[in-house]
Amino acid sequence: MSSIVFLAVLLMSCSQFASQLYMPVLPDIATDLALSSSASQAVIVSFFITLGLTQLIAGPLRDKYGDRQILIVGQLILVAGTLICGFAESNWQFLLGRVLQGIGSASPVLISRTLLAQYLTGAKLKSAMASLAMAASITAILSPMIAGTLAQLINWQGLSFIMVLHFALVLWLGFVILPKSQKNNAHSIRPRALASLYKSLLQDKNLILLANFKWLPTYLYLTIQLYLPFYLQAQFQFNTEQIGYAMMLPMAGLLVGSSLAKIMQKRMSYMKIVKLLWPALPIAAFIFEFSHISALVMLFAYTLIMMVFGAYFPSYMHIIGLLQPEKAGSANALVGAIELLFFTALAWLTNVILFSSQHILPLIVLTCSIVLWLCWKKLSLNLTLCER
Repeated sequence: MSSIVFLAVLLMSCSQFASQLYMPVLPDIATDLALSSSASQAVIVSFFITLGLTQLIAGPLRDKYGDRQILIVGQLILVAGTLICGFAESNWQFLLGRVLQGIGSASPVLISRTLLAQYLTGAKLKSAMASLAMAASITAILSPMIAGTLAQLINWQGLSFIMVLHFALVLWLGFVILPKSQKNNAHSIRPRALASLYKSLLQDKNLILLANFKWLPTYLYLTIQLYLPFYLQAQFQFNTEQIGYAMMLPMAGLLVGSSLAKIMQKRMSYMKIVKLLWPALPIAAFIFEFSHISALVMLFAYTLIMMVFGAYFPSYMHIIGLLQPEKAGSANALVGAIELLFFTALAWLTNVILFSSQHILPLIVLTCSIVLWLCWKKLSLNLTLCER
């Protein structure tokens, strides 16, 4: 079973590398391909939009045909998109590659979240979920440094070809490790059937309550990620290099949170972990009120939020496998699509419309923490009733 955990970690890294490795070298790409500011934004947004939309199709396909077939198709598309990015000589070619990367990334990200629950149960499953979250946190921390170092040595085109090798290796390992899946004809993938499937999932109150533990931390992460660089520049006169180093500290909170979940899951349920770490959110909201005093104060509050984010991720993955064992792919696809399509736009709109004073951010964090507390109470009650 260690091979399954290892494969899940590699699958998670595929979508993370595809989304993050180009970020530090985007100015170089914009210069080489003559990208305007709007085109540069399109390069970033296109990946997440296509990833979110494709998940809605890849999830049901995974539930119907199994992991192996969907992984092979997805990885081949991901490899093709990355090759197009590497050979791109115009902005439209690079944009096409990013779109294909978003489409191809849907299968590895979904399978990484559902694979462990298929082969592991009980304490082994809880431990494996926490290990996967820790690996994802480490990747998120190291990706910018890896990209920057490699880009200095071999430029961004060379970076693309290294990603191709990684994606091809994961494709081969998935082909070898995953068993040949039998078709499950109980799952229809016709448009009307898919609409009915997602409608039924949206009506699952427990699923929506649980999804908030992924949606709201993601919303807070994206909102602050967009806001923080400009705040550090305006309030504390940070230059670009200082902002880059400053942003690494909160990302370390992801690893702290996932490590805590790894330790705590040995002695308690993930619902209990969610409850015990929740106070970090209102504490962060309180600290944000004093963020004008020092950049470290601001970064510490953000780190607390990322710590919660890191711990809630394995909690969500474990519980959704229990709530939707037969439709895990579709349920994860729906949650992921809403996360990428709706909450990304909401975070951007929050920055554009609401940030008129420093008191807005503490209010947003506090509101999210209250909503999450109410979701936890209701979900805990519903799960208790289901067990009786």
